[in-house]
Amino acid sequence: MIIFVLILVAIICSGLTVAKKGEFYGDYMSPKNTSTINAIFSVLIFISHATNYIGNDNLTGALDEPYVSLKVFLHQLVVVTYLFFSGFGIMESIKKKGTAYVKSMPVHRLFKLWYHFAIVLVMYTIVRIGIIGVKYSLKDYLLAYTGYTTIGNSNWYLFVTFALYIIVIVSFFIFRKNNILATALVCVLSLGFVLFEKKIGLPTQYYNTVVCFPLGMIFSLVKPYVDKLLMKNDLIWYSAFTVSVAVFAYFSRNRWDRLLTYEMFVCSALIMLAIGMMKINIKSSILDWFGAHIFSFFILQRIPMLLLRHFGLAYNNYLFIIFSFFGTIVLCMFYDEAMDRLDKIVFKKRIKK
Repeated sequence: MIIFVLILVAIICSGLTVAKKGEFYGDYMSPKNTSTINAIFSVLIFISHATNYIGNDNLTGALDEPYVSLKVFLHQLVVVTYLFFSGFGIMESIKKKGTAYVKSMPVHRLFKLWYHFAIVLVMYTIVRIGIIGVKYSLKDYLLAYTGYTTIGNSNWYLFVTFALYIIVIVSFFIFRKNNILATALVCVLSLGFVLFEKKIGLPTQYYNTVVCFPLGMIFSLVKPYVDKLLMKNDLIWYSAFTVSVAVFAYFSRNRWDRLLTYEMFVCSALIMLAIGMMKINIKSSILDWFGAHIFSFFILQRIPMLLLRHFGLAYNNYLFIIFSFFGTIVLCMFYDEAMDRLDKIVFKKRIKK
């Protein structure tokens, strides 16, 4: 399995550039750059999901064990940039557009994401219930539309995202003219959401990365000051980056001790990444494609995996991943084209009203 990671590394290295001495990438947090980073992790998520269907008992080869070790180490790190960059992007939009953007979020963020997700669930219903023959209770099926339960699809990330969008909308309606107080309330409500999820016994993946979203919002607020400080010269940048690596290394060794240390682990990883992006840039047309199809590639990838396993085509680990990979790409192309056309109809009608 490590061979697929090495292919990804080769793609990254082919487009990697380092800023010259005394220079920095001022646009390191631009949508294009952040989507490239998310694309890298989307491929890692794909490999991780595929190996879950293959099963650890079938990952015992010389090229499998290094990947298994990497997968265990990364754990939830493969999803933290999604939350961090999402929080950052929302805060940037609020800073530019103010209350008007917050007012648009219920429709153009929350509803749009939900109905795209709902259509995907119909596809999973056809596969899981109609083809594979798995039965679900009406309760589980209905709750699947909130992301709380699953009918074979990836769900917890959507459940968390829906909740965080609602938290942002509420917070910025309460403190309409004060971004700092509104962000502080987002932090408090996010923490309350984490404690609630933990209290009702949800699996750890539901809540152990939630803090990355408000961290992204905070970073948006402090970024001008951080940039001014760290981009003064290379010495300051190298010193800050070295410290961030050391902090990350420390918490990576202790991340399983308790929830707080795991939160420090994921947050330190994001801070290290953000500082690194000031000096290191990645350009790749391949990664650009995955960045443009980030949602569909994430949410649809289990469909080919389910079908291949059901029809007995998972007899070879490598063929299973290759067929699943290209099957997902084909699905993404059709799905995103359909969603683009449907969005024009749905939102055009709402605007006319």
